[in-house]
Amino acid sequence: MTLDLPSPQRQDSYLPIPAEYEEALQKAQAQFEEHNDPAKESEWEDAGEREDVKLFKKTNPENAYDVPIVKGVTLVENATPSQVLAVIQQPGMRKKWDPRFDAATQLERYDAQTYLFYTYLKSPSYFVWARDIVGVQRNKVSDSGDRITVIQTSVAADQYVDEAGSYSKSRTRATLEVSAWDLVQQGSDTKLEYVVKIHLNGSLPTSVVSMVATETPMCVGRVRDVYYTNGHLPYDAAQDKGDKSSTNTILVYSEYEDGDGTEATSGEKRWTIWYHATGEDSLKLKFDNQRLYPSLNVAVEGDAASDVTADLDQEAGIVSVKVAEAAKGKGFSLVFTP
Repeated sequence: MTLDLPSPQRQDSYLPIPAEYEEALQKAQAQFEEHNDPAKESEWEDAGEREDVKLFKKTNPENAYDVPIVKGVTLVENATPSQVLAVIQQPGMRKKWDPRFDAATQLERYDAQTYLFYTYLKSPSYFVWARDIVGVQRNKVSDSGDRITVIQTSVAADQYVDEAGSYSKSRTRATLEVSAWDLVQQGSDTKLEYVVKIHLNGSLPTSVVSMVATETPMCVGRVRDVYYTNGHLPYDAAQDKGDKSSTNTILVYSEYEDGDGTEATSGEKRWTIWYHATGEDSLKLKFDNQRLYPSLNVAVEGDAASDVTADLDQEAGIVSVKVAEAAKGKGFSLVFTP
């Protein structure tokens, strides 16, 4: 049995992505494109509309008891793809919109947009074991920044958490064939689409399968509502223009903690991002200066803190970071708090 989750802050460089992970991502991307092909739109069964979310499904012809492939579509008004993405992928924010989500951690990072993850979900029923997933994720940003696609799929990572470890912890390993978020700019709004094909594995009551099939695509509506209520987390401003290589600084990890304001939880709305410096550099982070951080404090911590400056422009919602040459080979973090 292996359950040896490493610290997500340990890396000081990007790892080469294993060939089997790259192959899995390419296969999942192809699956999403096939399901998203306008010429095959008739293959989707209209599952109605709830709370301004259009729902669709495809039943597995080989196994009627399997969770169907599902899709949810909605519109997030007055939002860019980068802003909506900054609600979707951070575990601390996901807890607000995914009722089945429990926790997640990064296992390895291959570049700023690609990493290996471990996620475990809450049990959908008192009589059903919880599920967990080991997978790889890649964000694809268009050249103009007006479209971002997030692809996830299952892979094996026995060096950290093998399937035996999953079962011994009273969890069943789910198989995620493809999970794809598609965020497309439409004027001042973002069209948000979520396609999921997952096998929960093990024995499941029909009622649980039905519940999962209904809840999963509704996540797009909950993401939309969390954005309206809470705003978005900070993100690299270069992403808005599709510039995916604006910095040589290594992105290590980021984390959001929405505590209760006490010392035990390090305050509320605390967002931290860890970097490893490779030399002189600059980067800009956009933050929500209307809802999440109408008043922001930024601190620089870590070994390279004395060689890094962060200038705050509250009115513009921008934090400009300058990394000196002396920071090379050292780590630092930016800590955002109200």
